[in-house]
Amino acid sequence: MTDADNLIGLHIRQAQITEADDLTRLAMESKAHWNYTAEQLALWRSELTVPHEVIAAGRAYVGEIDHTLAAMMVLSPAAMTWKLNYFFVGPAWMNRGIGKTMFQFAIEMARKQGARAVSIDADPNAEPFYLLCGAIRSHTINAPIAEDSNRIRPQMLFAIPTKKAGLPD
Repeated sequence: MTDADNLIGLHIRQAQITEADDLTRLAMESKAHWNYTAEQLALWRSELTVPHEVIAAGRAYVGEIDHTLAAMMVLSPAAMTWKLNYFFVGPAWMNRGIGKTMFQFAIEMARKQGARAVSIDADPNAEPFYLLCGAIRSHTINAPIAEDSNRIRPQMLFAIPTKKAGLPD
């Protein structure tokens, strides 16, 4: 995807190994936006760190505006249902269409490779975004934290239309 492919000037490209620390920082800042405690964020740090081998394999992508890191994601191929992981938009870039553009990019990549669906293990705060993009909640998993023993993580599923025209606007 080039800058000409979207109206917000977002350039999406594969992440580089040298950006690993920047990706972790973006993930932590994005997660912190939802008022998780510093203690909880510290517990999640390793889970929010994209493994170097994933970046080296070319599965991690970044979204930049004017050479500034705004968003990131990892798209993992599988037979028919691909997995979208590490999907984060920096707090300063939220509500500007960046997440939607990154999501559409992921869906189109998966579609071109023959995927029929994309699954997402979502943070509860991100569920409304995925629903607006056309995903459905397939089920939930228990994900208690110190501040919320009843916390769940929605497991989202986006069924890929067979034609590009069917993607969400």
